[in-house]
Amino acid sequence: MPESRLSRAASIGVILMITTVVLIYFKELLKPLAVAFIIGYIIRALQGYIGRLKIQGKPLHRMISGTLSILLIFLALQITINLIVDNLTQMVKNYKQYEDSYEVFMVTIGDFIGVDRLGDKFIGRLEMIDIQEYLQGVISSLTAVLGNLVLIVIYIIFILLEEVTFKAKMEKLFTTSSQRERFSRISEQIFVSTNKYITLKTFVSFLTGFLSYLVLVLIGVDYAFLWAFLIFLFNYIPYIGSLIATVLPAIFALLQFGSFWPFFWVLVLVEAIQLIVGNYVEPKVIGKSLNLSPLVVVITLSFWGALWDILGMIISVPITSIMLIVLAQFPFTRSVAILLSEHGDIDDLVVKDLPPEPKA
Repeated sequence: MPESRLSRAASIGVILMITTVVLIYFKELLKPLAVAFIIGYIIRALQGYIGRLKIQGKPLHRMISGTLSILLIFLALQITINLIVDNLTQMVKNYKQYEDSYEVFMVTIGDFIGVDRLGDKFIGRLEMIDIQEYLQGVISSLTAVLGNLVLIVIYIIFILLEEVTFKAKMEKLFTTSSQRERFSRISEQIFVSTNKYITLKTFVSFLTGFLSYLVLVLIGVDYAFLWAFLIFLFNYIPYIGSLIATVLPAIFALLQFGSFWPFFWVLVLVEAIQLIVGNYVEPKVIGKSLNLSPLVVVITLSFWGALWDILGMIISVPITSIMLIVLAQFPFTRSVAILLSEHGDIDDLVVKDLPPEPKA
């Protein structure tokens, strides 16, 4: 028995190592596929809403609602990326203006606290960072993402087409009704949990970004759409995402106005939106958590962030949730699932009451 457990542990370790190497080596190929799966979940949810629409008392055909969902999602993506690239391009052009405004502010602060040439010291460090070159790199990356949209569209189309034949394949793969039923229930549990998280988290993130956009426009911060989009995007990242999304537009307000008060109001108001939506709206919308330990969330956040940067941080929670559900199904991995869970209670995740195996 100990040898069997040791063998299983070694096998799991080897599988994890191989998986990590594949994720690192083929990340440029796998990233568009991961984005396609995320967008696929959103398309499914949108298709469900559009499918409720009726024409002459009849609901829309599944193909029509699916096509409309795909067109709406990619139209929104196209417009969003174009606006972001335009905002970043304008920011690069106006960079010298913001640098001058920041220098004046630092001189004022230096005079106030009695430190000579404080502005020169900070501007020197700022020039060493070469923000303009960094922004140009971000623009190039977004342009590459725009080019990958074609590949992402192809992935999504084939993912949606695969659903048509997936059930027939499972019937061939699993020889008994018990195995098919078990796999079907586990798959449904994974889909419901992941789909709920992605779609409702998208709604909450959009609400946070939209309210922040109104605040930024009211204060007069340049490129409010860009900052609102970053707030929307970083809201997917647990714990640190909301903090980063709040600090970035606040620091830019300091650069733009060369004054402390715009920085203060952006920081306070955007953070207030984050707290209200995160602590009151999000729990009511999403409801029960994904039953993940906060420590596990932080560790997986760091792991996936190191592998796939921001995209890895965004998908870290859904992937860990899927792992928790799968590991909970097997006796020899159930202890790992307990460690991943928030309070050690995984009874609701285990598929039960399966039909008996047919006699030979």
